[in-house]
Amino acid sequence: MAELVFEDLEFEEKGNVLRVSFLDRFYFEVDLVSLGNVRASGKKIVFDGLSEEDARQRFNGILDANFENLVCSTTKNRAVYVNRYSGIPLIGSNAFGIVDRNSNMIEIKPITGCNMNCIFCSVDEGLSSRKRLELVIDREYLVEEARKLIEFKNCEVHLVINAHGEPTLYKPMPELIRDLSGIRNVKTTSLITNGTLLTESYIDRLAEAGLTRLNLSLNAISGKAAKILEGHGKYDVEYVKKMAEYAAKKLEVVLAPVYVPGHNDEELGLIVEFAKKIGAKVGIQNYLYYRKGRNPANVSESPWEKFYAMLRNLEKKHDFTLIMDEKDFGVFRTEPLPKPFKTGNVIEAVVKSPGRYKNEALAAAGDRSVTITHDATPNKKLKLKITGDKHNIFFGKEV
Repeated sequence: MAELVFEDLEFEEKGNVLRVSFLDRFYFEVDLVSLGNVRASGKKIVFDGLSEEDARQRFNGILDANFENLVCSTTKNRAVYVNRYSGIPLIGSNAFGIVDRNSNMIEIKPITGCNMNCIFCSVDEGLSSRKRLELVIDREYLVEEARKLIEFKNCEVHLVINAHGEPTLYKPMPELIRDLSGIRNVKTTSLITNGTLLTESYIDRLAEAGLTRLNLSLNAISGKAAKILEGHGKYDVEYVKKMAEYAAKKLEVVLAPVYVPGHNDEELGLIVEFAKKIGAKVGIQNYLYYRKGRNPANVSESPWEKFYAMLRNLEKKHDFTLIMDEKDFGVFRTEPLPKPFKTGNVIEAVVKSPGRYKNEALAAAGDRSVTITHDATPNKKLKLKITGDKHNIFFGKEV
């Protein structure tokens, strides 16, 4: 008999099926009968009649055969685990990995998918998303690649964990923050979250790991307005406020509502007063229309002149600073990361995964990911014409 114990896997027998959970939020299922004499529960799986070496070899075969069937339990979409062996580079996409916009602020995106369904979501994440695929990045791989970019910058950097979705769905978040914060030249580490999955003990772990700032997407104070904006109907704004108040005792908190005209006009002043009460900052964002975003009916963008006039009025009324720029956060321009190819180039690439949308695929070309704007078969080699290259975020089409 061989007993194997795992840190990132959990097992549950459900009738004739064994559900294997990975990092809490992902799973695949295996027919128990096909596994033979196996018993599993919690973090432990037992193979009767096998040595430990044979059991590990057998289980590795199970993982290899079934990780392609990984599912995200939050969105029910297929999921891809991106590690150093996947062949998927972490620079090249805006949706996952690492994004550098030619400044000393670097975006870190360890996971996709969201437990909420905001009616104004600019990247169409959440429970009604049209996306078909989620990605979760191996922590060590992400830290290694971030370290390379930080060394290239050779200056103090600010890291912002800004997932396409909800980053606290990423189980090893405290460990990721610890590792990132320990890299030389990392000055601050921020986390952008909707706050629904926070607990006091989790906030303590984030602070102890080195988190500098918590950016909380609090879009309304009153329960009715908050639930309408969240879109799912189960949002508990009082709980999120409680977590914000606790977090403000541990680290810097920035309340970051999106102004959605006609939905939270009267809420912004209430958010400012709440921030004053708990000792937080406020950074109000303007709702913008995005072609692939979730754009609520009968809502138009507020012209920037009108938006800033509103902010100045709120500043005066509440005696509170709302208009800030990059300099207030120590952000400045840096030398651009070199691009291995530019718009119009024809390159060779290898398809690594389906894309997040139905008519997309992810390909690798050297050390960059390229989003292909049509479906393509994984492992297929093809020639691509680069159609977009801004900030080392690449799009291409087959030629």
